[in-house]
Amino acid sequence: MTTQSKNPMVQSTQDILKKAVKAALERKQKLGQYSVMWKENKIVTQGEDAPQIQK
Repeated sequence: MTTQSKNPMVQSTQDILKKAVKAALERKQKLGQYSVMWKENKIVTQGEDAPQIQK
């Protein structure tokens, strides 16, 4: 999300969620698990054992 909110509560919530997602992705990487994300209007998998996404 690139839109900055003027509401401090909304901005704080966004910051907390970003930190939580970053921590979860780092944990999955350390455990050797793959992750699935949505980037640029498509599904993206990351990790050594990640399944290939069919188009």
